[in-house]
Amino acid sequence: MGLRVANIVEEGRLGGPQIRIVEVARRLNDINIETTVILPKYQSEAFKKKLGEYNIKTTLLPLQRLTKDKKHLLKYGLFLLYEILILYKYFKKEKFDLIHCSGGAWQYKGVIAGKLAGSITLWHLNDTNMQIIIRFLFRLVARFFADGLIVAGQRVKKYYVGQLDFHTIPVFEIQAPVDTAMFDPEIVVEDPEIAAYKGLKVVTVGNINPLKGIEYFVEMISILNKHYDHLNFFVVGPRFDSQTQYSKKLSGLSQSLKTRNLHFYGSSENIPSILKAADIYVCSSITEASPISVWEAMAMAKPIVSTDVGDVSRFITNGENGFVVPAKDSGALAEKTGMLIKNEDIREEFGYKARRVVRQYLDIGICVKKHRQFYKEILTKL
Repeated sequence: MGLRVANIVEEGRLGGPQIRIVEVARRLNDINIETTVILPKYQSEAFKKKLGEYNIKTTLLPLQRLTKDKKHLLKYGLFLLYEILILYKYFKKEKFDLIHCSGGAWQYKGVIAGKLAGSITLWHLNDTNMQIIIRFLFRLVARFFADGLIVAGQRVKKYYVGQLDFHTIPVFEIQAPVDTAMFDPEIVVEDPEIAAYKGLKVVTVGNINPLKGIEYFVEMISILNKHYDHLNFFVVGPRFDSQTQYSKKLSGLSQSLKTRNLHFYGSSENIPSILKAADIYVCSSITEASPISVWEAMAMAKPIVSTDVGDVSRFITNGENGFVVPAKDSGALAEKTGMLIKNEDIREEFGYKARRVVRQYLDIGICVKKHRQFYKEILTKL
């Protein structure tokens, strides 16, 4: 019998971490590492569907996610110990070889429950922007309950581990992966809706939330519209109910700046086709760890303009295979995007080099090998 891993995530809405879980789990299953994904019963329909497409084992439990909404926050606190108990009983019954807790520093229930159940427990960190109280809890929980840490990049490691005495806890870096065989510009057909627009298309992909810095993307559009014609801009990603106020803010900003060539596309189940139809990809995030949307655009050989977030500057060398600019700087985004608008040769060169980097360092096959390596190392040491 092969290795049995439980991968738990308390955020059920489909996004970068959830896509990573699916892509890694399906390939680990192929090499005799069976993954069971544990996810919340609530707001997990798209995630559950994607897991089902690859016959990945799933278990749905009544897990509350941490939010700023006062009603949900109260519910989270009331059911916290109960949910840890549910997880403890489940882990005790199933006797997994490893508990892999995904989703970031705020998702600590599985770490505590796994350790109490006598399992080897790994904590996967994938952010660089968390409240002080959560970072304090992380330090406390990790020191006593985590057998190993996985970080999604060097900046994540520095953010959480750099100044702490974690010498006794193994730390392993695994970047968010891209399936470069799926994200292949030679075989992907472009999205017909975006392709129908005339002129150059500038795209950004991500859930609508303040961390994506979409207001700077909107301000960039306003600047570029003063200098160039026949441009269209697309924000591709879902609008969750929790971000209603932010969505209204963006709509108001767009109206005040008269960015009539900005299109909120909504969510898409075919991101490769979206990127195929794009001419330029822009990331305006104010914080990231290992931004899978940027890696996917690079895999599709798109020229990138990205804020200097997460590990972007490790894989995009400014002026060689893309542009890296400071966060919260719409002027810098506009300047570098304008350079790409004016020069098709640079767009093609950057795109070609970007895909080469992703294939060398960020392909899904590399990520799966690192998972297998760390799993075996942690089991051997403990």
